[in-house]
Amino acid sequence: MPASDSAPPHLLVDGAALALPTGTTQPPLPELPELDALLARMRVVDTLEIEDDSPETPFELALARAHGLPGAAGHTPWAAFETGTVGTPCAWLVPCHWQMGMDSVTLADPDELLLDESEARALLAGLQPLLAEAGVRVQCERPDAWLAQGELLRGLTCWSLRRALQQPVTRGQLARTPDPAQHARLRRLQSELQMLLHNHPVNEAREQVGRWTVNALWIDGAGALAETHAPRAGVHGDTRLARPPAQASAEAHAAAWRALDAEAMAPLATRQRAGEKVRITLCGPRRAVTLATGHGLRHWIGTRIQPQRLAQLREGL
Repeated sequence: MPASDSAPPHLLVDGAALALPTGTTQPPLPELPELDALLARMRVVDTLEIEDDSPETPFELALARAHGLPGAAGHTPWAAFETGTVGTPCAWLVPCHWQMGMDSVTLADPDELLLDESEARALLAGLQPLLAEAGVRVQCERPDAWLAQGELLRGLTCWSLRRALQQPVTRGQLARTPDPAQHARLRRLQSELQMLLHNHPVNEAREQVGRWTVNALWIDGAGALAETHAPRAGVHGDTRLARPPAQASAEAHAAAWRALDAEAMAPLATRQRAGEKVRITLCGPRRAVTLATGHGLRHWIGTRIQPQRLAQLREGL
């Protein structure tokens, strides 16, 4: 669907509530004057909730919906959409380190790999012949994301990397397909890639200095687009809050909220005060709640009787 300059601005905030261990409280909120001003004139217009076995996060599903992307959860063609590829099945191959348990796979955060471009290209060069033999063309778009294209990637169900980082993934939840022959080819390719990675010189060098090795490739965002699908104007996803306090202190998390308020919420508040309709989607580990500015007496009365408060909204995410 072509972008429209008249579309109202829509900000989607990942990490408005964090996925934390049971019994752990959310980090305290700082003063957020711009967001408070926005919420005072908004009402909830939509709520999206995921099940325990959802392969994508509420943020990913809400962002896909905001852009009008096709596909159910686990079938959003993110790689094709983000690269503007039409007609060809695509996926992101993400270099990662995983630990295989008896029944599940636990992922290390790929950001902790600190893989540089020379390492990524050297790893990919060692894997290219095997990938080409399987009919998969791969190019290194970024060190942490390689664009793969080929029929082997058609019709896959993928657990997103974001979702897999929230909880261990069972073997059955790895990228899969209902076609038995395709499934067997995909599993064989993944196993052979892992064997090549095991003794790769890049990994040997990383292991010697105590760094995570790249022992697998995560398949993310697989799918195909039948026609050009441009991003919708005004839709923006913000992920700066999505780092848990274990990796970013509570002070850093509060600073991220303040930066979000000043840099993203303030322009929206200005447009709202000028009479424009704006939308905000707050996303947590289980739900995404969308709020919108409205007009008319009923909306005005509703916002006065039951004004929205971030702390209360966050509890439901």
